[in-house]
Amino acid sequence: MSKPRLNPAGLLASFFVQSKITSLFVLGCLLLGIVAIAYTPREENPQIIVPGAHVIVTLPGASPREIEHLLVQPLENIVKQITGVDHVVSSSMNSVGILMVQFEVGEDKQLSLVKLYDQILGQRDKLPAGTPMPLIKSIDVDTVPIVTVTLASQTYNDYQLKRVADRVLEGLRSLKTVSDTAVRGGRDREITIEIDPGKVKAFSVSLDQVRQALVTANLSAPLGTKVTHNTLSQVMFKGEFSSADELKKLIIGTHRQRPVYLADIATIVDGPTTERDTLSRLAFGQADPRFDQYADPELAAVTITVAKITGSNAVFMADEVLERLEIMKRTIIPAGIEVVVTRNDGKKANDAVNLLIENLGIALISVFVITVFFLGWKEASIVGLAVPLILALTLGADYLFGPTINRVTLFALILALGMLVDGAIVVVENIHRHYASLNGGDKAQATILATNEIGNPTNLATFAVMLVFASQFILSGMVGQYFYPLAFNVPIAMFASVIIAYVVTPWACFRWIKTGNGGENVDMNEYDTSSRLTRIYERILKPLIDNRPLRLQVFALIIVAIGLAVLQPAWQFLRPSGISGPQSFLGVELAMLPKDSKNTFNITIDMPENTAVEVTDQVAREVGTVLRDQLYITNYQTWIGQSGVIDFNGLLRGAANKRGPHVGEIRVNLSDKSDRSITSITIVRELRPLLTLIQD
Repeated sequence: MSKPRLNPAGLLASFFVQSKITSLFVLGCLLLGIVAIAYTPREENPQIIVPGAHVIVTLPGASPREIEHLLVQPLENIVKQITGVDHVVSSSMNSVGILMVQFEVGEDKQLSLVKLYDQILGQRDKLPAGTPMPLIKSIDVDTVPIVTVTLASQTYNDYQLKRVADRVLEGLRSLKTVSDTAVRGGRDREITIEIDPGKVKAFSVSLDQVRQALVTANLSAPLGTKVTHNTLSQVMFKGEFSSADELKKLIIGTHRQRPVYLADIATIVDGPTTERDTLSRLAFGQADPRFDQYADPELAAVTITVAKITGSNAVFMADEVLERLEIMKRTIIPAGIEVVVTRNDGKKANDAVNLLIENLGIALISVFVITVFFLGWKEASIVGLAVPLILALTLGADYLFGPTINRVTLFALILALGMLVDGAIVVVENIHRHYASLNGGDKAQATILATNEIGNPTNLATFAVMLVFASQFILSGMVGQYFYPLAFNVPIAMFASVIIAYVVTPWACFRWIKTGNGGENVDMNEYDTSSRLTRIYERILKPLIDNRPLRLQVFALIIVAIGLAVLQPAWQFLRPSGISGPQSFLGVELAMLPKDSKNTFNITIDMPENTAVEVTDQVAREVGTVLRDQLYITNYQTWIGQSGVIDFNGLLRGAANKRGPHVGEIRVNLSDKSDRSITSITIVRELRPLLTLIQD
């Protein structure tokens, strides 16, 4: 009898089944996986590169309608002339207009920003005379802070906290993985000059004289060079003011042949402004041991934000920042200031990876137990070996070719997990069947023929799945970039599964599984009817094969079931109580991704535009009272007059530039989801009716 022609599966098995290279291949896969897990950048969300920018233009004193007609609409017309612009979204407020310009996916980020700047600068004459040059700020996912640290105190006010935070920020900027840093909240140092009209009149000094004196005196400039003892020195005139005392001694004119100093006509104060248009606070919730520790539950606070360099590992960067912060707690930050880490996306990404490893362990045990039950413990060990090798190759591809380890990457690996063992199980089972009938024959040849026998159908099934997921490469825009790790990882994992099934599985079977005593005359085309599972399967299937009317009835039932399953998503739109009511019986909700329990959520306060900041603050305090009654809240940050620290969702919504006394935001941080029995979805759902009472 001639040997059958070997397909790719049989060829791979024939080369590796007795080769010493196979053990090196297994070791190499494991080492690659270890390196990939250790060094592939980890982050919360996939890298999304969509060039965009905020264009901010001001006209002091103009109403929203005037801003729209005089500034925003002309700027929209200017920007839309740029090639590659996808869309423009604008908003108009008192004295300020904001345009969010998004370019098409695939446009070069730097070139797009240059084109935007040149276009606005070249047609600036279309804006009203005296309009300041619009501010252009790039929109970049990497500008979203990975770590935020809040300094809060009852002893120090926000002005003092801001000065401490500025010193802390200087220590963090020296870290190599840190890019964008900032301090949010707190009042800046200002020197306020309060002019007394009576004294101005008494000294016969005009306000224009005061202004001119301040402008001309607050100046530094180079005066030239001089040579002294063969040494060249730069001569500088330093006239910039650095303290209130210097301002007090400024001469602004003369009166009755005597100099008039600024201190003669004005009160000069060095410190924060007394008029507040923004507020920021921190309060501890019941899940924090410091709850009820302070007389005033809401403490003055400022927040330090730290973003990472593009392509760096968020986990390493977060660890470095927190280590440096621990040092500065002992050297820079005084006692009486609470240092609270209010965001750590590095830890979140690391926890997600660790959860994957935990799930993989559970999957390995499950596969091992099921395979032991049907095939035996040696066969189960071979299948169990295939899973970490497949995942090692997949993560190695991520490490070598770019995708980071993020939530979509992990979703792809978990999704593929149920399909990864199919090839190994099929190969092991077929080799097991061949070995059972082998008695003194060529074991290596039997291994190759068993692998060759199921090669073509296994390849077809595997490549069909690969094509289904690879089709997501055609998705465009942000959605395409967000789901790129899914389109990349699942086909890679499926391809790796057949490589392992044809290379490692036959090699392991040849060494670990013993042959049976079936005799040389056993027909491999006959199936074994002695097992109980085979008899049950035959009892169910044979009537369908022999009885055509019964077969047609079963087919009709299956078609009806498929039709009902397809209609289930549409059924959710039929809601007797209205669009916001509960879904109908058997309805299935549609969602882009499954809802996940988070450790944080955001509350946005939008009051009418003419609302005073004190009124917005009062509403925020009432919300805070409700939050402090919740068991699972660790802390919450309140921002009045400005948006909070931007996150990934806020960046895409353009929420970073919200300003005004009517604006408020509360970032609520929960205890870790592993430490509570209910999800963040349930907590938010229970809070909504309570917050609606405040709104009413």
